[in-house]
Amino acid sequence: MFDKESYTLYKFHKQLNQSFQNKRELLECALPALRNLFKLDRVYFFDWQQDRALLSLKMMCKQEYCMDMQEDISVINEPMFLKTLLREGFVVSTDLSYPAAYVLVRWQRPAMSISGEALKTYMEERVGVIRMERFRKNRVFTAQEEKLIKALAEEISHNLRNTEIDQAKNQRLAVSTALNQLATIFASSLRLNDGLELILKGVQKYFRFDRVRLYLTNYDGTKIKSILGADISGQVTVQDETALKEGEKELLREVFDSPNTYTSRRSVIYIPLKVQRNKVGFLTFDNLLSRRKIGYLDFISLKQFSTQIALSIDNAMLFERVQELSNYDELTKLPVRRFFNEKFAEELYRSKRFDLIMSLIILDIDLFKQINDGYGHQIGDWALKEVARVIRTSLRQTDFPCRFGGDEMIIMLPRTNGEEAKIIAKRLQERIRAITIPSRYTEGKEVHLSISQGISVFPMDGKDESSLLEKADKALYAVKQAGRGSFALYRDVAGAEE
Repeated sequence: MFDKESYTLYKFHKQLNQSFQNKRELLECALPALRNLFKLDRVYFFDWQQDRALLSLKMMCKQEYCMDMQEDISVINEPMFLKTLLREGFVVSTDLSYPAAYVLVRWQRPAMSISGEALKTYMEERVGVIRMERFRKNRVFTAQEEKLIKALAEEISHNLRNTEIDQAKNQRLAVSTALNQLATIFASSLRLNDGLELILKGVQKYFRFDRVRLYLTNYDGTKIKSILGADISGQVTVQDETALKEGEKELLREVFDSPNTYTSRRSVIYIPLKVQRNKVGFLTFDNLLSRRKIGYLDFISLKQFSTQIALSIDNAMLFERVQELSNYDELTKLPVRRFFNEKFAEELYRSKRFDLIMSLIILDIDLFKQINDGYGHQIGDWALKEVARVIRTSLRQTDFPCRFGGDEMIIMLPRTNGEEAKIIAKRLQERIRAITIPSRYTEGKEVHLSISQGISVFPMDGKDESSLLEKADKALYAVKQAGRGSFALYRDVAGAEE
């Protein structure tokens, strides 16, 4: 048989013996139960910030409802009151005109601290205070009630600990699920930059750090290739990596060569992103502006997620590299015909829409078959490489060349008229004419390379791809008929060609 006190404690235990989403939900159950048990007029819950000597009011219950409260009460001038409460766990106030009792509640929750290079995870002690009020002067708290209240406070403490742990686990699970979904989306993204934006936006959304930055490096981790950043606005921006050049090597060494799984520099946390021995980059985050403490779960979840981020980035980089290789000719390092056709169609559409001019050069190496037959295919390949090298190093950034087939090459010149195209053609002609086949293959003879070039201009010579290619090819044919080694605009030779 239970005595009355044991039965009350058992009923209270059963009432709290359920899963609560958070501390607030638990208190909404526990505080009204205390009010009913002890016929209280009001009951409050405070978080006790001992380092600041503050009681932070969080909730008040009266009649049939509870409400959230926000008020900090300084207790710096109450040393005896606090000492008694800490020592006894229970104290009755003598400052009010009605009975008010305070009971101490202690529990633990998961926490983390970072100091320099050291990460420490531990159970952090939290202290709360419950204040119970009865407005009638003669309804004082008895010794028997004090004993029961302290027992019930221990039950609340136990449930607060379990709730905080469960909440941490649920938060961690929710974040992990969200980040796993994000990683899946990223892994399916065909473009690396799109995937990186998804990662940064997702990290910013779920963790709300002041700043999140993603540094991409080469595979040996010796050079930073690019930096993307996101702040509290959620917008992703490309950062200037030149500002890091001075301390770049030192930073990379600290991040990648440290035996720890993270690095902390001036309150900024750096997590390396590795796939086996490949160093794909590192993730950084901080709360330097808000001074908000980085939570234990935030750090642990992001550190675990970093492996998926690294793998996804590595896969995306590999895909882009394979795609890039498929777009470029292995011998000349120029774009292939298929890639050129895509760019040509895009530029032609842009030129039509905005009424822009554009030129096209078709060229080939003069007497290339004789070079192959006379000196061998190895020299033929060498000649192709040398001509391609000159083309790559002689054009503007907006120009787009390609190897069209065999020794034939095409150059697209956006926003370039015929006279400007002739200047570029002349430059190519002179630089390629300076190339000499190695004398050991020519029996000491001085044999120079040369090219013939035909030029067409949009929209004068054609308004679609096929007509522009046709007119440039006709101009090239006219140059060859005239003796090779030169260039011509289609409109300059059109009459003679016809």
